[in-house]
Amino acid sequence: MRVEVLWVGKTRLAGVAALTAEYSRRLARYCDFQGIEARPGRKKGQRASEEETILARSEGNFRVVMDPSGKQWSSSEFARFIGRLRDQGQRTVSFCVGGADGFSREFRDQADLVLSLSSLVLPHELARVVLLEQLYRAFTMLAGHPYPR
Repeated sequence: MRVEVLWVGKTRLAGVAALTAEYSRRLARYCDFQGIEARPGRKKGQRASEEETILARSEGNFRVVMDPSGKQWSSSEFARFIGRLRDQGQRTVSFCVGGADGFSREFRDQADLVLSLSSLVLPHELARVVLLEQLYRAFTMLAGHPYPR
């Protein structure tokens, strides 16, 4: 299964960049993983927003939008969700992490799932790292690895 985490905004904090790289490396042991920084692009001669770039990149994939208003799961519930997608033959799942202002309602409406990491609002860079760690935790749980203890 391919897992993509698409995020808005440049990584500005060195610690976040290091943790992103570390969890990306760990995830690559369990799935075809790619972390993607969405930048404004071109759309028929005009600038495309980060949202449009993420929508285009995640087209046809199972799209999970991270938002504080979304469903909240425990780590084991999240692992079961990942396992179900994998077992159902889902080829690619795209997790979308917004910028400081989150995503528009129109963007959230195009999600297959809106998911929250916490009822607390997290800075978007920190939310990305928490998501990566939870993805790694989910895959290690599914593989019976002792990491989740």
